[in-house]
Amino acid sequence: MKSTVLSWIIISIAVIASIVTYPYLPDQMAIHWDINNEINGFAHKAFALLLLPALMVILIVILPRKQNYHKHKAALLIIQNVILLCLLVLHSTTIALGYGFAIDIEKVVIPMIGVIMSVSGIFMPRFQHDSFIGIKTAHTLASESVWKKTHQMAAEFYFFGGLLMIASAFVPSPYQVFIFFGIILIVVLASVYLSFHYGKDHN
Repeated sequence: MKSTVLSWIIISIAVIASIVTYPYLPDQMAIHWDINNEINGFAHKAFALLLLPALMVILIVILPRKQNYHKHKAALLIIQNVILLCLLVLHSTTIALGYGFAIDIEKVVIPMIGVIMSVSGIFMPRFQHDSFIGIKTAHTLASESVWKKTHQMAAEFYFFGGLLMIASAFVPSPYQVFIFFGIILIVVLASVYLSFHYGKDHN
């Protein structure tokens, strides 16, 4: 099955779920939470049920139009479908919350981001040298060799950082949020440092 076909199947499931559940959901549904996991944003159910499916469509329509997309097509199609699946899980969570189920949104969103990060880490060494996707610093953009070395090493930070995020689902709040931002900070700083390190050696 082609990845593009799978993408539309995932989107179709989300749309069908919205249509089927629409009559049974409250007029106002939660769509935003603060750092303390408290709901601080509501919207009409029509908007809440269309928001993530619309985002899915935008992802698969806009992404292929980006410059040099074809260089990364195989890897990006897989990452794209992983993102769509995570958005489908989040969409299902939104519906479940509308039905009154008690769900800790942090334990859904943070592990999903971890999944996307780990999968990105797997395919990161395959990213070709350009300015479309990847770790874009002055050093990596100036040298294909620096780009390749940086992405090969940074991929491990992304992969294991993502696994830690997934594991953090078992950590109680608010520590889970601290772990999340800590991992993001470490991965970003490591990526920048690696580009500087290999760029300095290259010069």
